[in-house]
Amino acid sequence: MKEQVWKLVDEVKDFVVEARHLIHENPELGFREFGTTEFIKKELEAAGIEMVPLQIETGVLGIIKGTAEWKGPGKPPVAALRADIDALPIEETTGAPYSSKNKGIMHACGHDGHTAILLATAKVLQKIRGSFAGTVKLFFQPAEETLYGAEKMIQCGILDDPKVDFVAALHGGVEIPVGTVGVYPGPFMASGDIFKVKFVGKGTHGAYPHRGSDALAAAAQSVISLQMILAREIEANDRAVLSVCQIHGGSAFNIVPQEVEIAGTVRCFSPDVRQKISERLESICTHIAASYRCEAICDYTFGIPPVINDPAETDRVAAAAFEVLGEEKVIRLANPMMGSEDFAYFLQNVPRGTIFRLGVGREIPVSLHNPNFDFPDEALPLGVAVFTRYILDVLAPEGAKFQA
Repeated sequence: MKEQVWKLVDEVKDFVVEARHLIHENPELGFREFGTTEFIKKELEAAGIEMVPLQIETGVLGIIKGTAEWKGPGKPPVAALRADIDALPIEETTGAPYSSKNKGIMHACGHDGHTAILLATAKVLQKIRGSFAGTVKLFFQPAEETLYGAEKMIQCGILDDPKVDFVAALHGGVEIPVGTVGVYPGPFMASGDIFKVKFVGKGTHGAYPHRGSDALAAAAQSVISLQMILAREIEANDRAVLSVCQIHGGSAFNIVPQEVEIAGTVRCFSPDVRQKISERLESICTHIAASYRCEAICDYTFGIPPVINDPAETDRVAAAAFEVLGEEKVIRLANPMMGSEDFAYFLQNVPRGTIFRLGVGREIPVSLHNPNFDFPDEALPLGVAVFTRYILDVLAPEGAKFQA
């Protein structure tokens, strides 16, 4: 099976690289991926792959129906693969010959690689649909960087008719080298919440602070005190991050401002921890504000949920990677990640699913969301091979003859 998969991957090696370069040259921000969407549709149509219209302007849903006989119990399952297609508002500095043509926008998170890998996988699966039963759904998702794209696609009904049983995705991982795959069962990526707190006091002249109530002092004290939630109120084994990332207030060097606003993010893995942090944040800011004769108006938004990988499906991806890459190339990641991913919404709505890391780390590391990041071309075929083997494991009936 390994040799047959790699023979198929070799046939799309040139395409996957050319596709990534083209997408990289023409990056588009979330929900504005019009050119990228048209390119995906053109390639799927050329491969004879069915597409289902969506009620949003960008993003694509492709369908591949296996023609092999299903020998398992019940109906043949439905498996989905997802790639995100949007870019970031960053000015590229890679100097690559296929650098971004769109000023101030670039694929700094590797979504060009994700999209090219799924397109190439689609071409492979369409060619060998006689080797598997059931249905493969291809999710080319817009606006992952806004953390709203997955939810929008789900609202369009992509998980239904037929209902998806399994879902998988990959993301480039700079923390592991090219040629490897990283897997992690269970809670893998953190939730992403947003908070804003407006401190309202009484403005006054900087020479006479006693005549007012200092909203800036209340905000400054709160920024320091909020860190005590994690240090003294959350169990050390419960991973959590609270970061104040913005503070706005004041109009002149000699005026005590009447209003000051702080904003930031909370990341964790447990619903109970999320709830406790939100409650304590409001309580601390409110009481500190009162001690400064000010008012605190708190706005806490529970955003994206944590990514929780199904252990069995994570093992299935690991087994697929074992076969096509070799066991030594599959890394059991030691720790979860505090970043967020809207793939979490797919995992909440599909019985079994997982997201894994495809190694893109180089000898001189460049982080994601960096203007010098460039998805390594040599990692692309590996992603196609793992995706292809994974789908065959999910949908190929026992004893079916491999047809390429």
